[in-house]
Amino acid sequence: MEAVTLSTKGQLVIPISVRGALRLKPGSRLNVYIQNGNIVLKPEGVKEWKPINPAGVSLSTAKLCKPVDLSHETGRR
Repeated sequence: MEAVTLSTKGQLVIPISVRGALRLKPGSRLNVYIQNGNIVLKPEGVKEWKPINPAGVSLSTAKLCKPVDLSHETGRR
């Protein structure tokens, strides 16, 4: 969880890690409401957040912790 500070104009800066995870861009609209005493921001038109994984790749911890072999990428700049 990251903390933000409310400006004198009532503005907040959403941390880049949160903007990236939710794919928010300048001009993105957010719905604001109170739920159980908390302020909730929800991107407009989004039913639920889903990670980017279009191919349905299994992302187990064991697979994510394996080293990646880049030896075939010698011509890469």
